[in-house]
Amino acid sequence: MGRKAKYPDHKDRATALMNSLLDEVVAAWTSEDAPELKAIAKECELSSAKLRKLLITAAERDGVQYFSSDTADAVLSLYHQGKSVAEIMAETDLSYTSVQGYLPHKTVYNLDTMSAECERIRLYRARRSALSTFHTHFDLPDETLWFWKAVIAFEGYPFQTSGRGSREGVKFKYQVSRSGGAGGRHYSGAEVEGYGNELWVTTGGEEKKKSISRSTVDLALKRAHDKQISGPKALGLPGAGSYLFRLSVDNCSWKATNIDK
Repeated sequence: MGRKAKYPDHKDRATALMNSLLDEVVAAWTSEDAPELKAIAKECELSSAKLRKLLITAAERDGVQYFSSDTADAVLSLYHQGKSVAEIMAETDLSYTSVQGYLPHKTVYNLDTMSAECERIRLYRARRSALSTFHTHFDLPDETLWFWKAVIAFEGYPFQTSGRGSREGVKFKYQVSRSGGAGGRHYSGAEVEGYGNELWVTTGGEEKKKSISRSTVDLALKRAHDKQISGPKALGLPGAGSYLFRLSVDNCSWKATNIDK
């Protein structure tokens, strides 16, 4: 009699989680009109190679090609002919690691890793959805509300100010205050349930924090409507302009010329 499995449901759980991960990857990839591997990988905090391998694995599962490149197509063509990794290496002049990078996963892997990747891709999709919704409300009376919802969605995203000359910009993240906090308590616009009306910008890890009120965010939005914004100073918001300009350029662009109406 064989030894009883210590965790009999592990394989089923892992398979289910892998399928969930593949579903999330496919949904993220196909939601874009012209998806770019590096861009989506960066947003999801995955390596390009990891994202590519997941897309290739999903394609094998679904019988649909999601990702294509000359190298990927060549490797997969040989793989489907039954060629071994060594034979593919010989015909493509690729290393063992490179060939493996273009082949589908044969087995599922670490549960914690898959779970974390699922969450990152779901967050990416939620952020893109919030940004898309804001775009549909751009120039409408409620645009400030939907912009604030997009700002909330990008909480914790790693931004970087534009810098000056050869000097790199400052890396920063922000957190949105929660309801009941003192910050932004005099804001008169529509509220977002569960959230306050203040940003806390963090630079250098936890070394430095700066508060930006929602009213200041709204003012930046209004000024961006009134004139072409070429840089942080053009916003006319000392101390906040560098953060709000970078925020708009990277993910929450509020310039009408950048939005498909």
